[in-house]
Amino acid sequence: MPDRLLQNKLIGSLQAEDGASAFNATNAAIRRVLAMLGATALVQVRAVRASGLNPVGTVDVQPMVHQQDGAGRTVPHGLIHNVPYLRLQGGRRALICDPAVGDIGAIIVCGRDIASVKATRQPGAPGSFRQHDYADSLYIGGFLNGIPQEYAGWVGEDFVLNTTGRFIVNATQCQINCAVQVQGAVSAGGDVQAGQISLQTHTHAGVQPGSGQTGVPQ
Repeated sequence: MPDRLLQNKLIGSLQAEDGASAFNATNAAIRRVLAMLGATALVQVRAVRASGLNPVGTVDVQPMVHQQDGAGRTVPHGLIHNVPYLRLQGGRRALICDPAVGDIGAIIVCGRDIASVKATRQPGAPGSFRQHDYADSLYIGGFLNGIPQEYAGWVGEDFVLNTTGRFIVNATQCQINCAVQVQGAVSAGGDVQAGQISLQTHTHAGVQPGSGQTGVPQ
């Protein structure tokens, strides 16, 4: 077929030398079978579902390395839908930093159909007889991502938490074993105590009765 007629046609993965001998034909068949096995791949996140304070959700991802035919021409992959993503969690405790659209990560392709387990979150039989298929992937991130704008981690010798939102701590008690320096206003909904002195109920000695006020702090 003339080259001009092949320009917009896919010719599969066969190459010119694959028909030169029985050995080459066998290699081509083996290569084709191996190509059908889903393998670990770099992907980009296109959609995220059930993030935040929800059970771990799923992402839609697109492989970043294009498919290639026997003539060396490339075709982008389609989307892989409903891929469970990794969250660092043990029991009821978790560190939540869910994927975002545009993130680059990797997929791990499971050996069997995991559709039933995804639906029930319980052990069960495979959903079908398919094996090593991209539809049965798990997502982990991130790789090759840009400079973060919000982060928590070591910067040199310091541990830095940087966020554009509020820093909220919900706990029964907060204990800080170091000197504290605050840049900005401090407000308290309850009493503040320095040693044995209460901010709300402390008194001043040596004050004469009358309408006068104590002096400014010194």
